Amino acid sequence: MAGDEVTRLRALRAKMDGTYGEAGWRQALTQAILRRCADDDLPGTVSRTDLDEAAEHAGWLLAHDCDQWSFALVGRVHEIRWEEFGDPADRDVAITMLCEADDLHEENAWFSAADHEALAELLLSRHADRGVPYDLDLAVDRLRAALRECDDRWSALYLRYRLGTTLALRATRPGAGTDLGEAVALLEDVLPHLPEGDPATNQATFALGGLLRSRGIATGSAADLERAAGHFGLFLEATSDDDPLWPKAADDLASTLTHLGRPAAPGRGGRRAHRTGSRGTRRGEP
Repeated sequence: MAGDEVTRLRALRAKMDGTYGEAGWRQALTQAILRRCADDDLPGTVSRTDLDEAAEHAGWLLAHDCDQWSFALVGRVHEIRWEEFGDPADRDVAITMLCEADDLHEENAWFSAADHEALAELLLSRHADRGVPYDLDLAVDRLRAALRECDDRWSALYLRYRLGTTLALRATRPGAGTDLGEAVALLEDVLPHLPEGDPATNQATFALGGLLRSRGIATGSAADLERAAGHFGLFLEATSDDDPLWPKAADDLASTLTHLGRPAAPGRGGRRAHRTGSRGTRRGEP
């Protein structure tokens, strides 16, 4: 087990310090700690002390050999520490280190789809906190890279969903160019294949409704507005009013129906009014 391996390797410290085998020992111990943190069969094994130790060893390796693998290892340790303890400084270090690792791909091109995806999620998290446009641009680039490297159909489906919702965020910026159209195409492509009740399904439905509404208002397209109303309606049916997106979906539905010249039904945001418009596509429907 990973826990036993950590104990065994720690006991070798006095023997390994200052020897030619020190780098290999530090690498093995860092990886053993990370495996223990990821072990679902050992609940409660994510320790700040362990991760601090892993960060120390990974930092030593980076200082002695600035290769792609060392940058990625430091990034992975700080990524886990950010996920577990929420220190934004760890997120910043993880982003910097993983970016550096990918920049060295000419030396050793093993940066995987999962690595690109993890970096994209870190960037999206930081963008949500700080609103820096460049983080959103980098996240789009990383998701595209992940799709290029991905060879698993199910993983690719969720990567297309994440790329679509990320482009939907960027489409709200001035000068977004083709982002809106690409986001609509991606979400319309993945939505019929996402499982009913999956949070991604509801997020994609809501985002697609917003994109179609924006495009319909900008172009005067009644067809886009009808489809937007259908997606908002499906979102409201699939969620409850304690969902943080529910009030906006209800309000956007009412506004969309007003643009179509149809008053919303009585009640909050016209929740029932969507039934008179065209509907989005449910799983299993043509």
